[in-house]
Amino acid sequence: MKKAIIAIAVFMCLALSLRADTYTAFFTEEIYLAQLLDTIDDRYDIEGLEFVANEMSQKLNGVMLVAVRDTVLVEHASGELVLTGLPPRQCLSDNNIITNTTLFDLASISKQFTAAAVLQLCEKGKINLEDQITKYFPNLPYNGVTIKHLLTHTSGIPEYFNFKYTVYDSSAFIDNQQLIQVLEKQKYPKTFATGSKFDYVNTNYAILAQLVELVSEMPFEEYVHKNIFKPAGMENTYFFTEIVGIDDQHGREYPKVNPKVETVSVPPLPMGEVVEVPIARGHKKDAKCAQYDRLNGILGDKGIYSNVEDMLRWANAYFIDYKILPKEWVELASQRENQLNNGLLPKSIYGYGFRIEESPQHGKLVYHGGLWNGFQNLFLYRPSDNVVIIFLSNFYNRAHAGRSNDMLNILDEITDDDSVNDELE
Repeated sequence: MKKAIIAIAVFMCLALSLRADTYTAFFTEEIYLAQLLDTIDDRYDIEGLEFVANEMSQKLNGVMLVAVRDTVLVEHASGELVLTGLPPRQCLSDNNIITNTTLFDLASISKQFTAAAVLQLCEKGKINLEDQITKYFPNLPYNGVTIKHLLTHTSGIPEYFNFKYTVYDSSAFIDNQQLIQVLEKQKYPKTFATGSKFDYVNTNYAILAQLVELVSEMPFEEYVHKNIFKPAGMENTYFFTEIVGIDDQHGREYPKVNPKVETVSVPPLPMGEVVEVPIARGHKKDAKCAQYDRLNGILGDKGIYSNVEDMLRWANAYFIDYKILPKEWVELASQRENQLNNGLLPKSIYGYGFRIEESPQHGKLVYHGGLWNGFQNLFLYRPSDNVVIIFLSNFYNRAHAGRSNDMLNILDEITDDDSVNDELE
């Protein structure tokens, strides 16, 4: 009898000591989510978030979303697919209005999907992070560069944005294979010794996309759809090559262009032929619609079109539910991996496809921005409480520059914060 009483007492003490911990084994995932929904108004200042969102909407031409896990706290869409009204808020017709399902060019936010594809191949044992890229592309003049160097922007390979367009052929859109051929032929020297410096260069991820295609023996677009978009439930996410019909599936023919030409004016495929949701066009600072750059055909560093709803599905599938990669690989991707050969740590923290900010006020932030051809975006995830912040805009007017700070300040009940600078945007 005494032993039974002692056992019950020990159990009660243990239960009491854990009663406030909703993450312990005593609470199922379903109970935790139910509690989150029940207390969401008490935990977060929804009115404050709405106030900032409404204020942003006066200038933001695009969509913004703040969520905890898959629970949306605030979501706003405003503006036009193609800017025609003055100011942008004044839409001329219903079918030109941006909605929550509108597709935006993610620009460099695309890099996290390329990194995920590479890490999947690593996890399956098909490649290794320490493999030199000359193992797969023997004619590239970059001995000593590994897959990890590409992922972490420490390779020293030059930025292809700086190459003259005349080095490519006369195809309307330049693709990854052409870029590899140019690198092999031109033999551009490294800009620094591999592993000695961190320098954010898009060429790294363009090569990685071609690596995925080579190793998987399927087009990069097909691999990502099958192994990332589909398991994540991203049914309205596509590649630029699909939208304009230059991928293997659609096979749209384009006339040759003068190799000196940098941009081409082409429409996407007719509505319904590829996608059922509207597609935004990018706009420069002067509000003029940007023509497609010929470099749009290069994927891996950019080239994915998505919307805030699919991006929220991605955040949950990748960081929380581990539908894309096992937990240990996700943790590697979202921590510093860009250490240099001499042991020094660059000021910028980069993982695999993600930037990382260690904020004294807001904690660890895993994020990436995206600027390209008139689009300006931000994707942010906070591991400590599964907060997701997404800004997608097709007008480069810096409407959301620094505003992630405002959202985090409201979520964390901070009134004065200067810990995260505008570089995060």
